[in-house]
Amino acid sequence: MPTPHESATLLLRLYELRRESTMREARNWFAMEFNPSSFDEVVQAVMGPHSGHYRMVTSYWDMAASFVLNGAIDEQMFNDANGEQVGVFAR
Repeated sequence: MPTPHESATLLLRLYELRRESTMREARNWFAMEFNPSSFDEVVQAVMGPHSGHYRMVTSYWDMAASFVLNGAIDEQMFNDANGEQVGVFAR
């Protein structure tokens, strides 16, 4: 189990990654423009001009969740500090 300090340090690093300009662009596209209503629309996003955006956002949150699932970040602290992963999963 990580110490609170270790969890906080990793959470701050994850936050820094979200601030990177390409990641901000990808997150904005995902939140504002990507509204799939079918699996085919998800496949179109993966294969289309926004493939990089889709993959960047989903792989980021997959990585962040893996840190929690493998004990590198305390789950309660992660969920208290983040909410975006829920919206990404819901899409």
